[in-house]
Amino acid sequence: MIQKNKIKSLASAFIPMLFLTTKVNAQIGLGVPNPTNPVEIKTDAGNVVVDNAGKIGVLVPAPKVAIDLRSGTNGSIAVGNTDKTAAQAGSGALRYVASPAIGVKGYLEFSDGTNWVSFYPKGKPRIVVMASKNTQDTYVFESGTPSEIGTKSGIVQRRSSYLTNWTEILDSDSGVPNTNFNPATGEFVAPRTGVYFATFTFALLSSQVNTGSNNQTEAIWEVRNPAGTITQRVKTNNGYSSDTGISPNKIPVGSACTVSVYLNKGDKLRPFTWITVAFSDSTVSQFEISGSGVYNALTIVEQ
Repeated sequence: MIQKNKIKSLASAFIPMLFLTTKVNAQIGLGVPNPTNPVEIKTDAGNVVVDNAGKIGVLVPAPKVAIDLRSGTNGSIAVGNTDKTAAQAGSGALRYVASPAIGVKGYLEFSDGTNWVSFYPKGKPRIVVMASKNTQDTYVFESGTPSEIGTKSGIVQRRSSYLTNWTEILDSDSGVPNTNFNPATGEFVAPRTGVYFATFTFALLSSQVNTGSNNQTEAIWEVRNPAGTITQRVKTNNGYSSDTGISPNKIPVGSACTVSVYLNKGDKLRPFTWITVAFSDSTVSQFEISGSGVYNALTIVEQ
């Protein structure tokens, strides 16, 4: 009886030691008869290994970094998105943001522990709009006479008129064609919040300016919020001499307005004009559209 108890005691002490030795020294090979690393997994493309330093090699027998994918064949890594904050994800976290709205279609971000910092493949996303005006079309939208509201040919004196029917040259978001600008109305809708540099010019056919007070032209940028409420107007006022004398003393009349304006996403930016010039021959002024509209141009660039 005593002998049996001794044997049981020895067995009880030996078996845990056997398992302990196995845990310390064993190497795991799945499909690999004689693994040389703590873990080796055979696949049709090659082996996945975990070496003694804990580095993982995917089809790389001797990984040099924590995770080594440089096998030379399809050695890529897939990164998904996350709704965690940069602080929650922690410094060094990486995520992919699929965002076709900014033109670049998608980009990577890393966490610096406080903010997500973006890598844009084509540089910072940037809106660029360019257009020229080759028509006489305007739209009177403010007038003391309601019957005057509507589409006109040329600029009606002392009326607020949108410049309409532009010829679009470029409407791009980071090199990708977009539809932020409506050439029919001349209206630009900001696809995201930011600062935009905007300029437009217009020139009227040279004409004889007769005696009159306050001869002037105004080029105006108007900002409306998504609900259509006017939030800002910025204008340039060009004054002219009150009398150019008798014919053929005609002068070119026009104006330009350049702004850097802060727009919220969905805000609308649109050019319009107001003039009061005592032309001798007409109460409606015509645009100078010779030369493919080089005198009447519009540019909007995201800063």
